[in-house]
Amino acid sequence: MSLFPSRLIITSSSESSENKIKELLEELHHQLSNDPDLFILNDYTIAAVRSLKKFLSQKPFNHDTKVVYLPQVQNLNIESQNALLKTLEEPGENNYLLLTTSNPSLLLPTILSRCQKIRLNYTENKEKTVLWPITGNPKKDLDFATTITMDKTQIKSLLLSQLNQYHQNFILDPKPVTAKIIKKLIKAVNLIDSNVDPKSALDYFFLK
Repeated sequence: MSLFPSRLIITSSSESSENKIKELLEELHHQLSNDPDLFILNDYTIAAVRSLKKFLSQKPFNHDTKVVYLPQVQNLNIESQNALLKTLEEPGENNYLLLTTSNPSLLLPTILSRCQKIRLNYTENKEKTVLWPITGNPKKDLDFATTITMDKTQIKSLLLSQLNQYHQNFILDPKPVTAKIIKKLIKAVNLIDSNVDPKSALDYFFLK
């Protein structure tokens, strides 16, 4: 089978995404419903992600292959993404993972690098992302951030997008200061996942 073990479909259209998934499943002689050798991840907890290993380690019932389908994989938090990374690195023989996302900037660069990417009706924003802290002055940056009205999801998305950008910068030019910022961003995201007030997580990033 010529299909790459892990494929990531990138599109903002749910219809296009589902159609492509069906196409890839047909190529593997699978179907989207009533398929015992297909695991669809609808739970984004780390426990659910870890359970993929057990599913893939078992012999298939009716097929030569086993498939995991992860829709909107950007909904996984950092810890769950890291757990998924282990499966992407070693999916096992004749095992395939099909992922979809409408926002690849929320995914870890290591996940992106381990998937063959398929872009459908997707126009990537080529403008350079402004890295925070903006001024380099923690007090000024915090004052600026507190003037922005954002909910929990928006703040987390902001932090994750910055995490992705700093990861890319670190790969190109590994500096200790960039590594420290990455650690702060990961901690800030984890605070939000632990139900800490999102503004407090943002404050942590700027002031810690």
